[in-house]
Amino acid sequence: MTRPSARPAVITIAHELRRLREERGLSLRAIARKTNISPAQLSALETGLRRQDATLVGYLLGVLGAPVATLKQLITVASRVDEPDYFDPTGDDESLLRSGFERSSTTVFEWSPTLFPKALHSAEYSRAVQESGLPNPDTSTRELVPASARACAENTSEKLYVFLLGEAATRPDACSANVLCDQIEEVATVSKLLRISVGLVPASFCPPGLVEPFTLYEDKAGPFAVAIPHNRGAAFLTNQASVTYYATTAKWLRGGIADAPWP
Repeated sequence: MTRPSARPAVITIAHELRRLREERGLSLRAIARKTNISPAQLSALETGLRRQDATLVGYLLGVLGAPVATLKQLITVASRVDEPDYFDPTGDDESLLRSGFERSSTTVFEWSPTLFPKALHSAEYSRAVQESGLPNPDTSTRELVPASARACAENTSEKLYVFLLGEAATRPDACSANVLCDQIEEVATVSKLLRISVGLVPASFCPPGLVEPFTLYEDKAGPFAVAIPHNRGAAFLTNQASVTYYATTAKWLRGGIADAPWP
């Protein structure tokens, strides 16, 4: 079976076309009748097997009744479908791209060396980080949705979320000891969920500053993309050299996980 293109914009457009169609309760055949495009061709667009021309994407979004802001954003993204890497320094498209990448993944691996991952933040911890004035490498604009809630929302038993924290994240540099204690308790609870894994890597194994934060996306065929912080947004990389490098790094970090780190 042909593997869909893993280029960032392709993944994003495919995810959004399918999401918008399903939200409106429309089948591929129903869209085919409206557009005179065969269901097979529409399916190929939704899986990334057919090139998603910006003009065609705009037409389909109009048929689907996409909001104007969404339509404009996705047409801009569609203009970059041939790029193996997607640099989003402003963060305007980050939430959109991460959503598409996660839906395409069976495993999402996130390394957060100095702070708890944003997806695991409690409200108090998130507020403390924002007020601390400390440099925050996680400038993601995605919604603060707990990993447990996101995993349930996917409605699949196959997706696994793996979070690895550096030891520095468990020190009260960004918040009070009480806030940190509550945050650790929440993480300990989340780590007991079936499809969530939260590990801790000691500083003796990986000192702060040695490995930058990153998120690795894998499907059944293996790692296919990585996201790293970039200014106020992120860089989404699918070139093979970068994916291989970060996949190797993730494997190395997993080898340093502490035994029973959470109470």
